[in-house]
Amino acid sequence: MTEKKPYEVPTAGIEYNEFVGSLGPYGNGNPVNTELHVRYGIRGGRYYDWAIKLIAREGDVDSLRTTGERPVRYVMDSFSIEQGAVVHRVRTGPGPEDFDTTVSRRLFAGDGPVVDAGYSFFLGQLANQWDARHETRDPHTVATFGFAQHNRDAEFREVKYPWVRNTVACIDDDPADDVVTERMKHYFPDGGTVAVHCRSDGRMKFLKVGAGAAPDGSSDSTTVDEETMTATGHTSMGMVVDAIYCADDWIDDELLP
Repeated sequence: MTEKKPYEVPTAGIEYNEFVGSLGPYGNGNPVNTELHVRYGIRGGRYYDWAIKLIAREGDVDSLRTTGERPVRYVMDSFSIEQGAVVHRVRTGPGPEDFDTTVSRRLFAGDGPVVDAGYSFFLGQLANQWDARHETRDPHTVATFGFAQHNRDAEFREVKYPWVRNTVACIDDDPADDVVTERMKHYFPDGGTVAVHCRSDGRMKFLKVGAGAAPDGSSDSTTVDEETMTATGHTSMGMVVDAIYCADDWIDDELLP
């Protein structure tokens, strides 16, 4: 019997995208903020490559404002596609090599559909594990996983909002400098999109952000002086949305499930 070759990510025609969002405090009395960071590669509507990470963020925008020191981040839990396998890593200690690494599933040539289905399966597994640690869902968790659910839909991703790329998901109460100056600059220094969950009406609104810029409301970003957002430190993303989405017929929003 001929041994099957291990799965390899296709090298041609793959288009990559990313998104990140806070999930709130880790739980069990641990105040460290946790972020979900996802990177995926698509060809023909299927996810042939992906990495899903839970990242701890120690420090916040308050310390950044006062000291200029950026938060420290480290991966706590991840699932990723590697040659011939879905690999699961869980942090076990403070060192860079302190991970428990296991193979969740072997992958072989022709397993592209399995990889595609695995994205939803393992993202759902992380979501269920997170919910099991918390009695109530943090609004950030709702916003982040809500965006992830929308973004999995090809109609949303490829037809309605093809310009929504390299996205930071947040809620309307989040400080604008935390979202744009801290998270956006850390994950997407060349700019991207902010997805704001406006909880009063259950909708998510999208703002495009240029490199080193404050957000604007168009699909064609223009650079805006960042100082207009960070001068006071008290501007919320909801205030930014209210200023931009003042017209009743604005269409760049989506009802969150």
